[in-house]
Amino acid sequence: MSLKDPNVLNPNAKKRIAIVIANPAVSSTTGWPVGFWWSELTHPYHVFTEAGYEVDLFSPNGGPCEADAMSDPNDPSGSSKTDLISAAVLAYAKGADGKLIAKGKTVTGFANCEEDYADNAVWNYGLLPRDKHVMPWRIEDRLKAIGANYVQAGLWRSFAVRDGNLITGQLNFSGEETARLVVEALGR
Repeated sequence: MSLKDPNVLNPNAKKRIAIVIANPAVSSTTGWPVGFWWSELTHPYHVFTEAGYEVDLFSPNGGPCEADAMSDPNDPSGSSKTDLISAAVLAYAKGADGKLIAKGKTVTGFANCEEDYADNAVWNYGLLPRDKHVMPWRIEDRLKAIGANYVQAGLWRSFAVRDGNLITGQLNFSGEETARLVVEALGR
C-alpha cells in the first residue's frame, strides 16, 4: 500500500473522490434560501475526472440538492461572489485525539475583506439592515482564534493552500486550485 494507490483490496481499481454538496436550506441570518454553489461542484469535478478519478456526489441529509439561486455567475445581483465555503467546518472539526485539526496548521477560507464586501453589497442594495450580516461569524477570525495560521490572497482571489494532509481553498472560485492540490497529494 502507498499514497499513490491506497486501495489494498484492488490496487488497480479507479481512485474515488467524494464531493459533499449542500442540501437546500434557509439561511439562519438572512432568511434567504440557500443551496450548493455551481463553481464549488463543477470546478473540482472537472479537475478530478480529468485526473482519472471517479467522483461521487453526496449531501449531508441525502435526498435532493439544489443550486443556490445566486450561484449563477450571470445573476445580475453579482451575489455569486458572496459565498461562505466549507472551510468553516475547520472551526469545529477535531481529530481522533480530540484536538481541533486546524490548530497550528496553515489554512485559508473566506477572508474578512470578502465578508466586508458582501455585507456592504447587501446593505447598499437594501437587502439587509446594517445591524445584520450575511454570515453569523467570520471564518478568518474564527480560524485565527483557534490557533490556525490563516493566510489569504486578497479580495476575490482564487487561492488554495496545503499543510500536510489538510487542503483548503479561500472561496468558491478556488475549487480548481484546491482540487489540484488534492490530486497532487493523492497522486494520479
